[in-house]
Amino acid sequence: MLRCAIHVIAVLLFLNSHASAATYYINSRAGADDNAGTSKDAAWKTLTNLSRTFLPGDEILFARGSSYTGGVVFTSSGTATRPIVLATYSVGADVILKTPRQELGPIFEKYGAGPAPSFTNPDWSVLNGNIFRIEGSYVVIDGLYFHDNTNPPGSDHKNKNVQKLGAVYLAPGTHHNIVRNCEFVRTPVGIKVKGTDTLLTRNYLHDATGMMARSWGPIAIMVVSGRNEIAFNRIENYGAYGGPYGSDGGVIELDGVDDKFDARDVDIHHNTSVNNHGFLEIAARNVENITVAYNLSDDKNQFIGGGSMKNVRVYNNTVIRTREPNVDRFVFWTFYPEGTSFIVRNNIFVIAGDMKVFGPLTNPVGHVRRAIGDHPRDHNLYYADGSADPIGVPAGKGDLIGDPLFVDEVNRNFRLKANSPARQRGVNLGYAVDLEGHSLPRNAAPNMGAYGH
Repeated sequence: MLRCAIHVIAVLLFLNSHASAATYYINSRAGADDNAGTSKDAAWKTLTNLSRTFLPGDEILFARGSSYTGGVVFTSSGTATRPIVLATYSVGADVILKTPRQELGPIFEKYGAGPAPSFTNPDWSVLNGNIFRIEGSYVVIDGLYFHDNTNPPGSDHKNKNVQKLGAVYLAPGTHHNIVRNCEFVRTPVGIKVKGTDTLLTRNYLHDATGMMARSWGPIAIMVVSGRNEIAFNRIENYGAYGGPYGSDGGVIELDGVDDKFDARDVDIHHNTSVNNHGFLEIAARNVENITVAYNLSDDKNQFIGGGSMKNVRVYNNTVIRTREPNVDRFVFWTFYPEGTSFIVRNNIFVIAGDMKVFGPLTNPVGHVRRAIGDHPRDHNLYYADGSADPIGVPAGKGDLIGDPLFVDEVNRNFRLKANSPARQRGVNLGYAVDLEGHSLPRNAAPNMGAYGH
């Protein structure tokens, strides 16, 4: 009898927790912060009410066409099966169909229509420029637009202001958060990840081209913690010329300057990177188990560079280094060759004639960038117009030197022609889809590079 009573209580608690989840609406054009927030007719107006406690399964929806300035600390958490979701809403077709056309303007304003809700924080004194500082877990941010965030008021090794940036800032101790389908434009740091088990997917980050501090260019994604995944994003025009290195910034940085750094086991795959100042920089200590697979990197400067980098797996990427000015003449570089180990397989490298993919390894005095030298490599295709040796070290098993025969290299279409030497010359690594989501063969050799078709 007691066991039955406990079971009934548990079921009631479970049902009550599900029933208590709610949907909240925010509309900067037609809301008010003293509204209940639980219907489109009683929406909140600003981010103020987001500082309250929300329950697992709650949805917080922003009206399309609305806009917000400032930032908020979000402390609530969902669960694995019932995350808290921050997303968008708009007027339904049923309302449009029963409303005379000449009366639709006020309806769109009241119930949402048009572009994704937009967010900006141009004031460093407000949360160091953060818009959503997430301190909870199992939170999903879906389909929002972030723009024109502030630069820090200087940054050095004492104040480390750059490490405080991030339009979306996932705080230490958070886990299992998702940022997806969002757009970031002119945000010096788009997403800062200090939590674990984060998924960043199908976001578009672009056009941050000014130095954000004397020695820091803009960085789309900064990662401090391990067990994180960055997949199917598009990043364009991140980075800047200038500063003590001549060029800085780029797509992803494993940010070892941050005091909280411990970024092992990071999976970076199926991303498209165009005209950025470097794809991945590992400015870090004792990094290991980083996978970089099925990415297109048509950028300037390094594909991967950093300090201690152990067990970095580089699979099926298409890496183009023909854009100029290309300040950094390395595909891979390291400060610490003794602590660096790569496995490089199934990639296509097309580089300028004065560059080498791997080496040769040199040992200059001091803390300077150098080629990574001789590492395990196989089934890669290398090409540099006018150069007989684009590799810089002896070729590995299945490695080829030659023109990959892209569909239209002049117009940056790096898919493979039918007669490309890269077709079906890779090793099957068990990936299901290529960069564009096309299925890959299960029991046959895949193409080299990021495109399977």
